[in-house]
Amino acid sequence: MTHVLSAEQIQGLGFDWPGYALIEEYLVSEGDRMDLAEMIRRMQSSRAFYQKQIDEAYAFKRQTGADYSDFSERFDDFVRMERQLGQCIAYLGEIMAAMANKAPDG
Repeated sequence: MTHVLSAEQIQGLGFDWPGYALIEEYLVSEGDRMDLAEMIRRMQSSRAFYQKQIDEAYAFKRQTGADYSDFSERFDDFVRMERQLGQCIAYLGEIMAAMANKAPDG
């Protein structure tokens, strides 16, 4: 399985581990190995939640003409989390792709 890797395998591919602090919050491990595919799945679920909140905030603004300051603290958090989750998902995807492209004998 190319999506369950140890920290040493990930580092051997040339990646810092975990690379992003947020990755630790979504860590799914099996012994000393991390299940990157499951971590991505969970991050995608959370990212979808934050995107929904962002979309609802924009809809509220359009419908009511409310100022962003009415919800800016939470809105900023939603945007930050959605962006950071996207970066983490891409990073884990790069690791999985590197492992899949690695020669079987190397």
